[in-house]
Amino acid sequence: MSEQDPKIKYISWRRGRPRFSPSKTLREQGHEGIDLRHEDGRWMSAGEALEWSREFDRNLRQQARKAKPKKRTPATASAAPLAPAYPLRKLFQEWLHPADNPDIADLASKTVAEYRWKENVIRKHLPDAWEAEAEAFTRPICVGMYDTLRATVGNAQAVATMRVLGIAFTWAIRKGRINPEKPNPAHGLGMKTPPPRIRVGTREEIAQLVAVADRLGRAEIGDMIILGVWSGQRQADRLNYGIADRKGGRLTLRQMKTKAIVSMPEAPIVRQRLQAAEERRKRAEVISPHVILDERRWRPLLSSHYAHLFSEIRDAAARGLPAADGHPEIKPMPSLVGKPVPDRPAVEGETLLSLRDQDLRDTAVTWLANSGCSIPEICSITGHSMKTAHDILKHYLAINPELADTAISKMVAWYDGEEENEQ
Repeated sequence: MSEQDPKIKYISWRRGRPRFSPSKTLREQGHEGIDLRHEDGRWMSAGEALEWSREFDRNLRQQARKAKPKKRTPATASAAPLAPAYPLRKLFQEWLHPADNPDIADLASKTVAEYRWKENVIRKHLPDAWEAEAEAFTRPICVGMYDTLRATVGNAQAVATMRVLGIAFTWAIRKGRINPEKPNPAHGLGMKTPPPRIRVGTREEIAQLVAVADRLGRAEIGDMIILGVWSGQRQADRLNYGIADRKGGRLTLRQMKTKAIVSMPEAPIVRQRLQAAEERRKRAEVISPHVILDERRWRPLLSSHYAHLFSEIRDAAARGLPAADGHPEIKPMPSLVGKPVPDRPAVEGETLLSLRDQDLRDTAVTWLANSGCSIPEICSITGHSMKTAHDILKHYLAINPELADTAISKMVAWYDGEEENEQ
């Protein structure tokens, strides 16, 4: 190349004649050197060679743009999805923590424990829902959750869990954690409601339980049973009651934790049991405000320990106890554990269930009704709502005609009395 030959990209000159001379990179891409001639054999001029070079350069750039991968935008990138801003997990965490929800501290510890149990059901059996954005839940999604739980943990557990979820969503909506205008997605799911568990103890069953408790040296469990039947109060309340006042034939109890008061006439059997308990404490030189104590250790009874003791006594009462140490035999009563009673005809519609401490509350409602109390009178003793007391009696009436018989007898007596007056 002489000093007079022009400098053109990709072009070398030989005795004034242009030739394409690719670099090593271009040769690796498959380009080969060629003389720059027209189809008729004429050599290109310097101007024509320059145009050829520019065209070749444009083609290279276009090929490079086509081969170069496009930049991925956030919408098409394969990066990990953003974590939910407010997942269901966080909703439950805040709802069940007094720092975020002070109202939770007002609930009974057993209720909160039940809520946490249902929380664990969702975490274990619906892990995707547990980590999902709370705002994204809809009624169809919740129906799907119910269907999944129904297949895995049974209908009763599924219904209870979804109801707790509905309570949690109500709190989150009310607090503005999720859109306040959003309807509660866990309401109106059309769930199959399990039948209510209504188990009413008979006079004979309650007497058997108390007799066995006394015989086994657990008189305080017999006291708890009598207090349950004759007050209709919840187990947790009975375990935490103290005597606030006792005069004029009335017994006033105060819940040691919540300070709630219940006042009622002191039935003779309740008075007898409490006086006997007071004598046992005097002999042991124990002073305590609690109505019920674990008399082996003279400490308040924990709910879990009481449940264990109740089950032991119920099972022993079902088996019966032999005569011993001057005590007469206590015959078996298998109905206490839900087994058929020999020589006793089955009642149509009756389901044999074991008797639990929780059933003492239903027993109280039914016994009060059997004695002629109205629903408002029943509620004034047991603390039930009017609807709950009505539901208990409605179910009980379906399997036990005793109330209906009593009602008709009263009506006949009234009618006969009115007819005599007219004569």
